[in-house]
Amino acid sequence: MQFFLNKFFFKKSKEMRYQFPLFLCTFMVICCFCNNATGNSDEYFSSVAGLEKLLMVEYVVLDELQNYIDSVQKHIDSLQSEVDAIRSDHQAAADDVDGYLSNPVNAYRLIKRLQSDWHTFEDVIRADTSRADFLSSMETNRQAFDFPTKEDVIGSAVALVRLQDTYKLEVAELASGILNGIKYGPSMSWQDCFLLGHHLYEIQDFNHTVPWLKQSMQMLKSQDSTKDAVTLDFMETVVAYHREMGDFETALELTNYILSFDATREHMSATKYYLERMVSDGIKAGLMHEMIPQAGDYHLSNDFKRYEQVCRGELQLIAAEERPLRCRYDSNNAPFRLLQPYKVEELYLNPRVVQIHDVLTTDNTDAVKQLAKTRMSRSQVRNLDGSAASSANYRISKSAWFHYEESEEMQKMLRHMGDLSGLNMDYAEHLQVANYGIGGHYEPHFDFFTDNCTYNLSDGNRIATGIFYLSDVEEGGGTAFPYLRLVVKPQQGSVLLWYNLHRSEEPDYRTRHAACPVLKGSKWIGNIWVRVRNQDRARPCGLLPDHEVSLKYKHLV
Repeated sequence: MQFFLNKFFFKKSKEMRYQFPLFLCTFMVICCFCNNATGNSDEYFSSVAGLEKLLMVEYVVLDELQNYIDSVQKHIDSLQSEVDAIRSDHQAAADDVDGYLSNPVNAYRLIKRLQSDWHTFEDVIRADTSRADFLSSMETNRQAFDFPTKEDVIGSAVALVRLQDTYKLEVAELASGILNGIKYGPSMSWQDCFLLGHHLYEIQDFNHTVPWLKQSMQMLKSQDSTKDAVTLDFMETVVAYHREMGDFETALELTNYILSFDATREHMSATKYYLERMVSDGIKAGLMHEMIPQAGDYHLSNDFKRYEQVCRGELQLIAAEERPLRCRYDSNNAPFRLLQPYKVEELYLNPRVVQIHDVLTTDNTDAVKQLAKTRMSRSQVRNLDGSAASSANYRISKSAWFHYEESEEMQKMLRHMGDLSGLNMDYAEHLQVANYGIGGHYEPHFDFFTDNCTYNLSDGNRIATGIFYLSDVEEGGGTAFPYLRLVVKPQQGSVLLWYNLHRSEEPDYRTRHAACPVLKGSKWIGNIWVRVRNQDRARPCGLLPDHEVSLKYKHLV
C-alpha cells in the first residue's frame, strides 16, 4: 500500500475536471503496461478467449520480475553483510567512544572505510545491471507480445458497471468477489476500487464513480496506516473527486475523518466549512448535476429496462393461450432421426421458440471452439446508413466466420439446422462462432434485416435463427426475449431455434432478443441464419395474412 501512496501520490489541481492525474499516468504505465509497439489492440476485454493470452503474457513478465528480485536480493544480501559488520563496530564504540577511537586499529579502519570502502560501495551499486537488464527484457516482451491497452482497462471497467446495473449487484459484494451471493474468487483491493472509480470518472460516468470511490475509502479506513500523513494526503485527493462531482455529503464525511486524525490541516478546515454550507443549503452543483441525459437515450427507455428485468428473471413468462408447453421426442420427419429423435423443449408457442437438447457432443463443441480461437476478431454490427460494419459498445464479443466445409463438426451443425427447422439449407449464411468476454453482451435487436439496402434481395431476409450453445455459462449470459418475457439459459450442446418471419415473410417483431451480460463463465455460441429463398415448399404462406399480431411490437422500441 505504501508503494502505491508514496510513489504515485499527487496534489489535485484546482481545475481537475476530466484531467488524468499525474500519479495515475505513471501507475497505468506500470500496472496496465504500455501499448505494444505497433499500437494494435487485441481488445482483450471483448472475449474470454482473448483473455487466455494474457495469462501467458503475465507469466512471462512475472518470471522476468522474479529474476530481477532474485538478482537484487543477492546484491542486497551482500551489502547487508557489510553494513552489519560496520554496525557491529559502531555498537562496540557506543559503550566507550574515546576508548574505541583511541585504538589505532579502529581509527585506521574508520578512516579507511570512509576514504575507500564507501567509494567501493558506490561503484558496486553503480555497476549493478539488474535494473537495466529487467527494463531491457520488458521492452523485448512488449515487442513480442500484445499487452492490454487503455481501451482494455476502460472496457473491463465498463463491463463491471454493466454487470452491476443489469443484475443489481451491491458494490461491496462485487468488490469482495461475490456474484449473486456466491464468492467465486479473491476480493478487490482498495487500490483496485479506487482505480475503477477513476476510470469511470475519466469517461464521465459520475454516478458509478461515487460508489466505487466510497468503497475504496471504506476499505482503506480499515487499515492501520490510515493515520499516517501520506495516506491522509491521498484521502484529500478523493475528497476533491467527490467535491468536483457534487457529492458533498461523502466529501464532508471523508473530510471529518481526515481532521479527526490531524486537526492542524487548516485548508481542510476551510473545505469542511464550504461543504457544510453546501449540504445545509441543499445546493445541487458539480459534474453529476451538469451531465444532462441525452434525449432519446435508449438505456433510459422502458424497452431497455424490460430487457434488464428479463435478464434478472423478474418478469414471469406469459401463460400460453393455445395449450400448455411440453417436452417431447420429435424427428421432425427427418429420415435419419426416426430412430434417434431430438429432445425438444417448447419455450413459447406463438411465436414458436424451442430448445433442442443434446444435439452436439462435448467433442463436437470443443473442436469448433478450438478452430475458432485462431480467427477471432471483435464482433461488428451493420450500419443502417450503408457504411461498413463497425464495432459498437452495445455488442461486446469476438467472432469468426466459417464455411461449413471447413470441418466435419460444422457440417453436422448445418445438417442439424436443416433437420430441426425443415428448411432448405442451400441459402444458409456462413457459420458465425462467437465468444463473449467480461460482461459480454448484445443489447436487444432483430435478426431479420429491417432495411432492404443491407442484404442481397435475391436471397431474401433471414427466415430463421439457430443458436448452437457451445458452452455452459455459470451465471448470466442468457438469451432474452423481452416481449415474450423469456430468458433461455445456455446449455452446452443444445440449440435454440425460432423463426424471424411470419409465413407471409413479414418481420415478426416479437422475436426481438438480446444476449444478457455474462456474469460468470465464458459463453460460446454458433449462429446459423437461414434465408427465405426457396423456402416456399418447406414453409408455404397461409391463405390469410398473419403478421398483424406482431405489428404493435414494432413501435415499442
